[in-house]
Amino acid sequence: MKSAACLAAIVSIMLFWSAASLAAEQKKKTTTTRVVRSTLPASSPTKRVTTRMMLIERRKASRQQLQDALPQYEEKLAQISADYEASKKLYDEDLISPAELEIRERAMTDTRLELQRMREWIAEDDLSLSLAENAAREKLANGAKLNPGEYHESATMIRYSGNSSWSLAVVEKIAKFFQARCGQPLPISAMGQSATHDRMGLDHREALDIALQPDSEEGRALIGFLRINGIPFIAFRSRVLGMSTGAHIHVGRPSPRMLEVKQRSTNPGASDKTDVHG
Repeated sequence: MKSAACLAAIVSIMLFWSAASLAAEQKKKTTTTRVVRSTLPASSPTKRVTTRMMLIERRKASRQQLQDALPQYEEKLAQISADYEASKKLYDEDLISPAELEIRERAMTDTRLELQRMREWIAEDDLSLSLAENAAREKLANGAKLNPGEYHESATMIRYSGNSSWSLAVVEKIAKFFQARCGQPLPISAMGQSATHDRMGLDHREALDIALQPDSEEGRALIGFLRINGIPFIAFRSRVLGMSTGAHIHVGRPSPRMLEVKQRSTNPGASDKTDVHG
């Protein structure tokens, strides 16, 4: 009887712990599902733009990490290869076994494959980022022009067409605002045409470049001032192939290609297509 009672007690304890364990596991699954769902991005346009920018920056950071680690793997492969060559000589002299030589050869092969894989990943990142930049450039080049006063924001840039007259004479007004608002001189990187714009083949004579990240506090303050005063601008969040060498705010109308400017000067009836640059 005592053994039967003990057995029943043991079974009861096992059933209790099984039920408790099942409940805990079910609670864990529910919690995990809730966390995953809470991290999904909202469907608003602003959230989509932010998510897209985050993914692009993450891809750039991943590529940079691989590039930084590449020299270490190359050095490691050189050391392992040298060790393998030395081991071959020892094997020829019957100083090590075939198994030991095979271990060193496998280590060399594995390291070479890791290095090759890293280079492939870097090439894939370069290609995908290049395609993203080309897509942005093509979209702008072929996209419809903004109407006067129209504002458009994307993952790579912010565009505002402005509704007031524009010339470089307005620069003094912008500089005074920035000095008063931010307590520092306006960081002008290009006033009118520059050697960089010559190399890119862009007519930047009636535009101004300001070295500010558009999403910084100073950048947002300047963008707000430009919009209030109807001043056109293009704010680049990062480098865009063929249009921008880096993050900055281009103040003024979009810069046309120099070739198109020359064609229009010799042929007034030529199409007025523009490719923007900041």
